Amino acid sequence: MSVRTLTCAAALVLAAGCLSERGGKSSANKPQVAAAAGAAKAPSGPPAMRAAAAPGSSLCEQASLKLAPGSVVAQIDGADVKLEDLGEQLAQAENKALRQYCSEVARVREAALDNFVQQKVLTAAAEKAGKPINEYVQGRLDAAVPTPSDAEIENFYNTRKSPDAPPLEAVKDQVIQAINAEKSEQVFTDMLAELKATATVEKRLPDVRPPALELAAVHSPWIGSSDAKVQVVEFSDFECPYCSRAADTLKQLKDKYAGQPVQFVFRHFPLSFHPNARPAAEYAQCAHEQEKFWPLHDAIFAAQRELSTDKLKELAGQVGLDTAKLDECLARVGQVIETDMKVAGEAGVGGTPSFYINGQTFEGNPTVAGLSEAIDAELARANG
Repeated sequence: MSVRTLTCAAALVLAAGCLSERGGKSSANKPQVAAAAGAAKAPSGPPAMRAAAAPGSSLCEQASLKLAPGSVVAQIDGADVKLEDLGEQLAQAENKALRQYCSEVARVREAALDNFVQQKVLTAAAEKAGKPINEYVQGRLDAAVPTPSDAEIENFYNTRKSPDAPPLEAVKDQVIQAINAEKSEQVFTDMLAELKATATVEKRLPDVRPPALELAAVHSPWIGSSDAKVQVVEFSDFECPYCSRAADTLKQLKDKYAGQPVQFVFRHFPLSFHPNARPAAEYAQCAHEQEKFWPLHDAIFAAQRELSTDKLKELAGQVGLDTAKLDECLARVGQVIETDMKVAGEAGVGGTPSFYINGQTFEGNPTVAGLSEAIDAELARANG
């Protein structure tokens, strides 16, 4: 049994995130992160991590089927067609395909091993309790997940509904299921962590993940450890409702990992169909130059449904930004946002919020439980 089997969402109310116009996510070539012009006045960027993000990634590189330079790939009327004649796009496409292959191999192996370990520890616990495994798990969940109140149901619906969502009464049962699923996931994750702690598990899977993407830039706002072993990079859009929820999730994660070698980095990916997202990103980045990014970040998400220029100016005043410095910054900060968007495109970001942990795409559920599981796995990898 996995966490995924316990997760259900109300499809008429909820969605996975805000998708860009080009669609879903995919891996891509390793982006070269350039420092944006005009960012020199900003606080220093995220410090380098102590541990390499993807030790053993050469195993992925060994899977490459690259042809040697000068290879003849065809002949046309007796004339050789060489590899280089096919253009640089081929090399880029091959690198992208290799990353996707290595990521998927690593994912399916890890998932199979995790499922086996979960089954073993759950079976042992159920046998000790004298119950069938499904009855044991359901009993633990029922005891820890109470029926949501009407106020909780209404708040959950209002903060997560899509613009075309039906009335609450029409989907109330699905909303209750979604609330219970969200709580159950956390309970199930905590239960597994508790049971795994009583067992000795030594993983020996080779690390075949692709080389880590270098995603933190000198201008990137960050919070957490300055000597991190785990770096969580988020690409976000201030007008995306799912990013607002992710901001709440990250607050909890920052508190949970306070004092641990974990670092959280923010990068901008304003979507074209969110007209206020780009100005909000510019204001927030300028706040970073005055070391007030996180206060304005929180204020913008709190006022997400009314992000006019006047509102952004009001919020900037509330967090204490110097107006003259702000105006000077707004005149040039667009290039910083463009840099983030370029890197996001190269990394395969297809929507917001998108998370990368130690340079690897996070494909799980971006909840406290889901992200914690990935962060803990990277901490264990770094310490192992």
